[in-house]
Amino acid sequence: MANYRTKLRGYGVPGVMCNALKHKSPANQKSAKNVKKPRKAEVNYLPPYPAGEDEESQEQERIQLLTEVRKRDNNKLIKEKMAKTFAHRRNKIINLSPSIEDIKTRWPALFEPSQLQDEFHRITMVHLESKFMSKLDEYTPRLLNIFHSKGGTMGLRLQAILLKAPSNHSISMTRDVVIRCLMVYLGESTDQLLKEYDDADEDSVSQDLAVQRIKIYHIKTTTPEGPDDIGIVVEGVKVLTALGNFPRACSMVIGLAYAVNLAYPKEVRYTLEVFQKLLLELDYSKLSPKVNSLKNKLLA
Repeated sequence: MANYRTKLRGYGVPGVMCNALKHKSPANQKSAKNVKKPRKAEVNYLPPYPAGEDEESQEQERIQLLTEVRKRDNNKLIKEKMAKTFAHRRNKIINLSPSIEDIKTRWPALFEPSQLQDEFHRITMVHLESKFMSKLDEYTPRLLNIFHSKGGTMGLRLQAILLKAPSNHSISMTRDVVIRCLMVYLGESTDQLLKEYDDADEDSVSQDLAVQRIKIYHIKTTTPEGPDDIGIVVEGVKVLTALGNFPRACSMVIGLAYAVNLAYPKEVRYTLEVFQKLLLELDYSKLSPKVNSLKNKLLA
């Protein structure tokens, strides 16, 4: 096995070639610096180009895809082209680390919820939203018992959130409350993941969102009949809008982290670790002590 990676490099395997010194920038030309590798249990982290395809042919497909995105009722063709250009997209995102604005310009279809879920499935072989919600619902009764049994200052904070839920709440509201309580239980603040705006003017909201790194935003409507705007902003750019509710937006944050190769913000790393490892069961065996403790209580 001593020269295994050297042989793979000779065959042009992307997962090895990306870490060759000649492919690194001058500032990173050290063998152990800025190593690109799967860090969140990605199955298809850096796939090779399909047989008979190369960078030039895939780039032509990408340009055609930009035209198809502008057409109405064209989801089937867009889905096919997104699947066909998966390797090209991953190679550019992993190797070049472009800004989120550049990715959105080059691959606008990636920021549609359905296409984002397809991309997540291509990377991990896991269905994003359905898996996330089913595991959250499965753990909800046990999580509520854990929250209700907690005492002290944290117990008071948890009770304050639980008491705000209406008695006839929907499944979406239950999920919302459980996630908010989960963040408090893990010692993190909901404000670090969710930014809520009440009757704020559009200019002030835009200015505030422009400085956010990774946030779910919730702009409450001023009219009773109008729906609230719930979406996600990354690097000051709105990447997803009209997601409907906070739990769905949470699942999409994980999808974005995989699709555009984002690192988790340190302020909410435990919450996102629970989303990834306990709810989506990706890298389930490698848990931080805090999340491992929660897992043991859930399975007790």
